Amino acid sequence: MPYRTAKHGQISPATDRLAALLDAAVDPIVLIDSCGRITSFNLAAETVFGYRDIEVIGKNVSMLMPAPFKEEHDGYLERYLGTGSPRIIGIGREVLARRKDGSTFPIDLSVGEFAAEGERGFVGILRDITLRKRQEAEIRQATEELRLIFENTPTAVTITDVQGRVQNANRACELLLGYSAAELKSRRHSDLIIEEDREAVRAEFVRLTGAGERFSREIRYLTRDNHVLYAQLQASVARDVQGQPQLMICEIIDRSQVFEATKEAEDLRTRLAHVSRIGTLGEMVSGIAHEVNQPLTAIANYANAARRLVLSGQVDAEELAVIHDKIAAQAERAGQVIRGLRNMTRKREFVREPLDCGALIGEATRLIEFELRARGWRLLVQLEPRLPPVLADGVQIQQVLLNLVRNALEAMTERAGSDYVQVSARSIDEAWVEIRVGDGGPGLSADAEERLFEPFFSTKAQGMGLGLSICKSIMSSHGGELKYERNARGGADFIMRLPVYAP
Repeated sequence: MPYRTAKHGQISPATDRLAALLDAAVDPIVLIDSCGRITSFNLAAETVFGYRDIEVIGKNVSMLMPAPFKEEHDGYLERYLGTGSPRIIGIGREVLARRKDGSTFPIDLSVGEFAAEGERGFVGILRDITLRKRQEAEIRQATEELRLIFENTPTAVTITDVQGRVQNANRACELLLGYSAAELKSRRHSDLIIEEDREAVRAEFVRLTGAGERFSREIRYLTRDNHVLYAQLQASVARDVQGQPQLMICEIIDRSQVFEATKEAEDLRTRLAHVSRIGTLGEMVSGIAHEVNQPLTAIANYANAARRLVLSGQVDAEELAVIHDKIAAQAERAGQVIRGLRNMTRKREFVREPLDCGALIGEATRLIEFELRARGWRLLVQLEPRLPPVLADGVQIQQVLLNLVRNALEAMTERAGSDYVQVSARSIDEAWVEIRVGDGGPGLSADAEERLFEPFFSTKAQGMGLGLSICKSIMSSHGGELKYERNARGGADFIMRLPVYAP
């Protein structure tokens, strides 16, 4: 018997209660009899399908279905009634429904069977899942877009869990490291890095998953064919809404070409620095010769005195020992000069090591002090006590210092406002050691100041303009700087700054 609502004149209290309950339901509910005819159609169903209940009651429920479900429905119902084998009844599934205007939409359909007053029927509960399907499609599209971006990005990328185990790797990573994505998934990311860099990266990963957001570090990878790959590792962590780390994203940027170019530039700079040192020492040859000649002359004089003392037959052992000590001291003095020359002229690799700035300045000024005295100038050296060490190539720093002192000497030869060149050193903020070379010369013009460190720019008539350019390059390679200031005497101050060595 069809169930009608009270608005259609049905007076049965039980029927009214059932109609009220059906109309109160949020989801569309459709009741059909064993022949597939609609017996009840609640308000939610009217809203969703666009039919009034009087338009559908008594009609085959297939009117609410598009093809091919419409044609197949009666066959499903007959099969169930005959065999008891359900296709939808008691199971539920996603199907398409058809509105009054002919448009279709996806629904989640659940069908149950009931028996009342000797009649057998079925109840269908429908849920419009158009929005859910749209959201699922958007998620699938976004997921596919992310997959395509990940797979085709030109930068090598790995995704790891919070323990650093590789979960996925893109095509660029496979090409860069030589491993397939499947092979990479069986490894920790840090296992791909050469052993010397491995612990540092693991420590960075631990820090990152703790409170960090990202880090960037120059490291070396070992490819499948055992080739060392210089790379920049940039890693970031993805967290959930509670702030808990879920995974890490690692970008591997190939820096091999940059490394090779940097190495070639460093080799070229080293060769230029060596040529510059030879040129500087060549210009200082007369002063250096005198510096070596003085101790050699003293050695000869002391040796003659010792010989006369022995030949006289009046040998005083204590006096002879004093003469021998003086010979040894002068030999050590000459040896220091020769060792300094040998270090300055030797072609060598760029080597950084912790150095005593005071000793470094003392060795360099010893090579040029005589040249200043021969021209009538004084060399004033003022060193702050207990200067902190610097991490540097001593020969190259001495080269810069010698070049600056010789420039000061030449400036004062042109015009002198005082009779001394000053070399001073001090520490700044416990982070830098500043070495300042000042002269009493004429200083520089504004145009010369702007172009002072340009290659091939020179204020000297016969200069090539490479000296200060090489000096600035040397300071930059040490993480330091070289700059110019006009001093209180009207001359030039050149300031070298080197970072303090921090073990």
